[in-house]
Amino acid sequence: MSIDEAHNVERDERMTAERAYELFWADLLAASATFRCVGSQCTAPLICACIDKPAQTLRVRPYFRSRRIEDHAAECEVLLGARPSKDGPRTPAADVFELERPADHFNSPVATTPSVATSTRAPAVRAPSGGVRTQASHYYRLSSVVQKFLEHRRDQTLAEATVAIGGETSTYEAVFRNVYRQKVEDVAGVRAIWWGTAYVQRLKKENGYFIRFTRPFRMGEKEAKPTITLGEKLIEAYPVRKLLRARLDKLIADSGGYCVVFVWAKPWTPPADSSEAFVRFYVNNPDHLDVRGPEVLEELKQTSRIVRPAITS
Repeated sequence: MSIDEAHNVERDERMTAERAYELFWADLLAASATFRCVGSQCTAPLICACIDKPAQTLRVRPYFRSRRIEDHAAECEVLLGARPSKDGPRTPAADVFELERPADHFNSPVATTPSVATSTRAPAVRAPSGGVRTQASHYYRLSSVVQKFLEHRRDQTLAEATVAIGGETSTYEAVFRNVYRQKVEDVAGVRAIWWGTAYVQRLKKENGYFIRFTRPFRMGEKEAKPTITLGEKLIEAYPVRKLLRARLDKLIADSGGYCVVFVWAKPWTPPADSSEAFVRFYVNNPDHLDVRGPEVLEELKQTSRIVRPAITS
């Protein structure tokens, strides 16, 4: 049984498994941290699975699980919520990708957020993959949204499952777009989760990284492969930089930098009268970028390349 939320004893905080994972990689939570069930009158010990696994090796999102089912209280709503309901399945609310973290996100326990409630009596509902959550999941890192995308692909629920980003709600199917041979004139200004194969390498003059997609955008009769630059200052200001650098350096060492990149951004191109032809994704928050090993292509090979409606700004 997978569980999305637990009470962390050391920080005296109710948190999602996503938050526990981030705190661990920000060196603010030990791998041996103590977690308890959030059910009423229940103190069953929980384990945060995958907390110490780098993102590029994750097959599933981090989650809490019980050491033993019998440790839960008899009326624990978390445990009861994981069992099939006689009323049938419930339609889950839209997930939320938060574009900015709260200022004190890593420095103090979260008092009240939509996904970390102060009450422990919220009714539990089954997530599409069989896990338990009290309400819609809120994420700060794009990698968690990508993992949900992959899970919905496996469950064939991409067209039904929804995610809210920047106040707009879209299906997972619509918001994810492959860069392959997209026409710039059709997608200029379209902010979406763009993805494709790419190569990542270290910048020569600073401790940053440069990413170039292997597939181009079409610009009239020209083609241009999109690029992303992650400068040293941007990375050093990132609270989870340890995880980001570990992921990128491992890809460079293991596959020569060959990877699959997901980025929440819109393509930027020079003016129409410019003699230059290039496409750039500007990233000012590393939370909006997810870089994975080439093995994820096996799961993505059937993803449609058809242009669909997406969020614009």
